[in-house]
Amino acid sequence: MTDGRAATWIAALLLLAFPTVGLLAKHGMSTLGIALAVLLAGLMLLDRRVPWPGWTLVVPVGLLLAVQALDLLLAPDCPPCAARWPQAAGAVVLLLPLAAGGVIAGTKLDRPLVRRALVAGVLLGAVVAIVELGLDAPIYRLLDGRDPGEAVSLSRYNRGIVALVLLALVAGGVLWGQGRRLPAFGLLAVMGVVSMLGISLIAHLCLLLGLVTLIAGAVVERLVRVAMVVVVAVQMLTAPWAANAVYEWVVADNVEIGDMAIRHRLELWDHGGALARERPWTGWGIDAFDHRPIDPQRLARAERMNKPEPHPHNAGLQLWVETGIVGVLLGIAFLAAAAWRIGRMPRAVRPWATAVLAVGVLPGLVSFGLWQTTYLAMAAVAAFAVGLLREEGEE
Repeated sequence: MTDGRAATWIAALLLLAFPTVGLLAKHGMSTLGIALAVLLAGLMLLDRRVPWPGWTLVVPVGLLLAVQALDLLLAPDCPPCAARWPQAAGAVVLLLPLAAGGVIAGTKLDRPLVRRALVAGVLLGAVVAIVELGLDAPIYRLLDGRDPGEAVSLSRYNRGIVALVLLALVAGGVLWGQGRRLPAFGLLAVMGVVSMLGISLIAHLCLLLGLVTLIAGAVVERLVRVAMVVVVAVQMLTAPWAANAVYEWVVADNVEIGDMAIRHRLELWDHGGALARERPWTGWGIDAFDHRPIDPQRLARAERMNKPEPHPHNAGLQLWVETGIVGVLLGIAFLAAAAWRIGRMPRAVRPWATAVLAVGVLPGLVSFGLWQTTYLAMAAVAAFAVGLLREEGEE
C-alpha cells in the first residue's frame, strides 16, 4: 500500500475509464469520481500522508456549508431543502481533496503510468464519441438494448463531451510538457471534431473558451486569471438584477429567440432573480429553487418554464437563492483561491491549468447545477488530473 502501487493502478484505471463512462452513462461519472476520492483517501490514511487542501480553499467552502446549515433554521418553510444538505456536504468532503494538488505526492503515484492512462483515456473517449455521434449511437444501443429504429437524442452526450474537453486539456498539457507538441495539437484537434459532431452549445463554448484561454494564458497568464475572476465575480454579484433586466428587454422588445433552451434559461433566471431579491442576505436554503413557487404573473407569460426546476442553470443565481450575498461572496472567494493556487504552479503548467479552470467554471454559469454530482465529479477529477502536469519535487 505505502509504495503507491495500489494508488497508481486505481488512479490509472479510473482516469482511463472516466471519459468513456461519462459519454455512455453520464451518471457513472459520479460513481467514478466518488470512488477515486474514497479509495485514494483510504490509501493516504493508511500511509498517514493526508494532504491539506489549504485554508484558502477550505475556509470558503466550510463557511458556505455553515450558511446552508443556518438556513435550515432560518427558512423552516422549506423542509425539503434539508434533505439535500447532507448530500452537498458529503460531496464536498469527498471531492475537495482531489483538488488539493497534494494528493499526487501524498499517494506516491507512478506519474508516468498515470499520465499514459489519462492520455489513453481521453483518446479512447474521443474515439467512442466520434463513433456514437457519427454513427447514430451504436454502442449505446447495444448496451441499452435499443431497437435500431428507436431515436436516441444526441443531447445525452452533452455532459460527457464537457468532461472530455476538461480532461483533454490536461492530457494536451501532459503531451506538451513531454515535448510531444504535434500529438498535443492533434489531440486538441480531435476534440474539435468531437465537439462539432455534438449538438451542445455549451460543449462548443467550452472547447472555444479552453483554446482561447490557453493561447492567451501562454502570453499573459496572470492577466487572464485576474480577468476571469473579475468577470465571473461581476456576473455573480449582479445576477438577480441583470437576469430580470435581460428578460424584460427580451419580452418588451419581442426579441426572437429560436433556441428554446435559451428562452427557458432566461425565464428561469428571471424567476431566480426574483427569489434572490426577496431574501438577499442568506437566501432560502439549499435546493430552494426547486421548492419555491413561481410568481403567477411570471408563469403566465413564460413560454417554456411551466414548473420549478432543480436549479436555475447559473451558479451565481443558485448561490443567491440558496445562500444570499454571503454565499455569493464565499463562492467568489473560492474561485479567487483556486486562481491563486494556479498562480503558484510552475510557469509551464499555468496556462493549461488556467484553461481547465475556465472550462470548469463555464458550465456552472450557464448550464449545470452546483450540487449535481456529475458536475462535482468532473470538476474534481479534472482538478486532480492537473496535478499530473507537475514534476516530482514541485509540490
